[in-house]
Amino acid sequence: MMEQSNVRRRQLPSLTHLIFGSRLLIGLVILFSAGTMYFASSVEAAGIDLGVTAQKAWDSVLNKADAQTKLTLKQAYDKVGNWKAQEQVWEQKIKTLHAANTAELERLRVEIRQTDDAKVAALAEKVKQIQARYEPLFALYSSVNRQLDAAKAIKNKEWSAAIRTQSEALRPVVKLAREDIRIKKKELAEARKRKSAEIKRLRAMLAGADSAKKQIQTAKKQASLAKERYSKALQQFKQSTKQSQTSRVLSSLNTLASVAEKWAGTKQSIHTLEQNVSTTYVKVRQEIAKRPK
Repeated sequence: MMEQSNVRRRQLPSLTHLIFGSRLLIGLVILFSAGTMYFASSVEAAGIDLGVTAQKAWDSVLNKADAQTKLTLKQAYDKVGNWKAQEQVWEQKIKTLHAANTAELERLRVEIRQTDDAKVAALAEKVKQIQARYEPLFALYSSVNRQLDAAKAIKNKEWSAAIRTQSEALRPVVKLAREDIRIKKKELAEARKRKSAEIKRLRAMLAGADSAKKQIQTAKKQASLAKERYSKALQQFKQSTKQSQTSRVLSSLNTLASVAEKWAGTKQSIHTLEQNVSTTYVKVRQEIAKRPK
């Protein structure tokens, strides 16, 4: 009995892990299923928005039609609903991707503006430090030269000779110090030049998305026109259901389906263009990432 109890205790952790893992897996499946069902229900719900009165008129048309005509009408109606659903799906995708592109553009602009800031700041600090280091030497050299001028002015040969010796001894040291500063300043100037060139290059890459953005604006105008056509076609469909003429109802449904298809197509085109913008931003991001830190 004791031995069986020990075996059960040893099995308990593995069983607990198995149960927990199974629950986690089931939870993920439920979450995924819920998301799928939500997406599916969203698509299904995005049919033709008729309103109460028009819906009754449509139901009346269906009830009066024979079986084959009823099936044809329903198929045409479902076709419109499917295109309308696709239009809404594309619209949501556009909003999501556009928001991501807008946020990424802002981040990229900031990072491009800050290109090589650390390098330039470090070199600028070096120039500042080296100038401060040599300042006493330059002050001494200036003082000695002023004394030399004063000695010459009073025509004191001994004093002039002594001061000249000091000045000549300091001259090569001062020359080296100035050369050191010149080199550091040149490095700083070149770093600033490289920074400007790189910023210009990256901004030019970023501007590569401008063409797609202009096309998006054009496509949005087309989508607005398609929406207006859809609204007019929908009104014609509603009007035809009031007249209860099956042929007109079917004709108006086919027209509505064609308009809805074009509307969904414009939205898909806008999404494709937003993807082009995103692709450009990815390339810029990769270029920034390749730069040495």
